[in-house]
Parts: sequence; C-alpha cells; structure tokens
Amino acid sequence: MTMGTLMVMLSAAMWGLSGVCGQFLFENYHPYPVWLIAVRQVAAGILFLLFMRIKGEPLLALWRSGRKNITEMLWFTLGLLGAQFMYYYTISVSNAPTSTILQYQAPIFIILWQAFVRRRMPEGRELLGVVLAMTGVFLISTHGDPSHLVISPVALASGELSAIALCIYMIAPENILKQFPTMLIMGWGQLISSLFLLPFCNLTDSGVSAWTPAAAGAVAFIILGGTIIPFTLFLAGVKLIGPTKASLISCFEPLATILFTVFFLGTVLLTVDYAGMALIMITVFMLSMKKNT
Repeated sequence: MTMGTLMVMLSAAMWGLSGVCGQFLFENYHPYPVWLIAVRQVAAGILFLLFMRIKGEPLLALWRSGRKNITEMLWFTLGLLGAQFMYYYTISVSNAPTSTILQYQAPIFIILWQAFVRRRMPEGRELLGVVLAMTGVFLISTHGDPSHLVISPVALASGELSAIALCIYMIAPENILKQFPTMLIMGWGQLISSLFLLPFCNLTDSGVSAWTPAAAGAVAFIILGGTIIPFTLFLAGVKLIGPTKASLISCFEPLATILFTVFFLGTVLLTVDYAGMALIMITVFMLSMKKNT
C-alpha cells in the first residue's frame, strides 16, 4: 500500500469516525444538534483560515474577485451548511451509518440536475445508478415492506435533504475552485455557515448532560478529526496518487462508519440494511469510475 493510498484511507476513516462520535454524543450526552454544528463550523473555519494565513495566502482575495465568484461562494456556503447540519441532525434521529449512506446519494441528485439543465435523459449507466440508489433507500427505510418505515420519516427526510445540500455544495464552486485554494474556500464556507446558526443557539449552552473526558474528546475529534486533519491528509494523498484513485478510495468512509458504529457503539444492522447500503455504494463506485475514465 502506497503512502498516498494510506493517507486517503485514513482521511476517509477519520471522516467516518467523526460521524460515529456524533452518534456517541447524541446517544449518551444529548447535545443540541445546532450547537454541535455551530461549534464545529466556527472552529473549523478559523483553523482553515489560520492555516491559509500561515501559508501566506491572501484571505480576502476571493471576496475582491467579482460578484460572480461571491455568488458562487454563497451558494457553496449554503450547500455546506445544509450538508453538515442535516448530516448530524440525521445522526441524532437515526444513526451514523444511515446518515452517511443517505448523504452518499448526492451523485444521483447531480445526475438528475444535469439532466434537467441539459434537457436530456440520463445515460444508461446513470439510469441504472438512479434505480439502484432508490432501491437501496427503499431497503434501508422499509426493510422491503412498503407499508412500514423502519426509520423515522424525519430521519429519511433530513437524510435526503443532506444529499441534496451536498449536491449543491459539490456543484456550486466550479469556477472559484479553479482560482483559489480549496482550503481557503472551505475555511470561509465553514466560518460563514456558522454565522447562520448563531441566532438559533447559545454557544455557552451546549445541552450536554455532563462534560466528561469522553464527551469533550468526542467534540474535539468532530472539530479536528472531522475537518482540517483528514482534509489535509486527503489533499496530500491526491498529490501522490491522483484524483481518480483518491475519489474511489474515499468511498471507504461509509464502510469505516459502519465498522466503527457496529464494533464501538454496538449498533445493530440487519442483512437488509447492509444490502441497501451496498446498492448505494455500488452506485457511487459505478458513477465515480465512469466520471474518471
């Protein structure tokens, strides 16, 4: 295994573990989801921008580059906020594997959006991906019985919204990503998105039932292990092995989330859950290979 591959796998595992830390907090310490996301976003935003400042990047250059770039940045920020908030909110009302897999439907929404914009039907492989993903969601949410939801309607709705928001987050910054460092864009996106949440929470009132070392450690990992550390590892890995291989290896995140949740938190998943998750992951692999070939 090359160093680049190891870096990308480690970054994916850390992103997966940050979701598991969220489930651990919600199940045992009951923080307010809005508080957790606000703290994560503001801290991560400051860290990203501080890192860029240390590297000598002009922090305000993006905001002086024209209205079109600013508009893209604001759309990116809204997508980032929606993806992060809905991801952790879905964890709070279900579990980390379900939330992660539902969010991984984002490529399907991108296909549907591109079909609408270009006014053309999706290609055969894309249509197959849509069918597989929808079947996977059906199995996860109903266990094959259409008359009965096994996850709450709120969890299903918020999971779908997280995928749609991730779609916006992935599409919106097309031009600014060509002009500015990814970390600079992420830093501003994280920081500004936190400002949207501050009116709805009090940073001094977390809702955490008891600040034990485990609770503090989980929050710290969500802030550091779920943002700047894995992001830095991922970008370093991309430089070594290229974006094609890195994008496929990063799909290790849902698997890592499942493994961590089952072994560390004792979450019980049925065979039909694994089948539904597998269908969605097959879709992601299939579409990623098509995109990068």
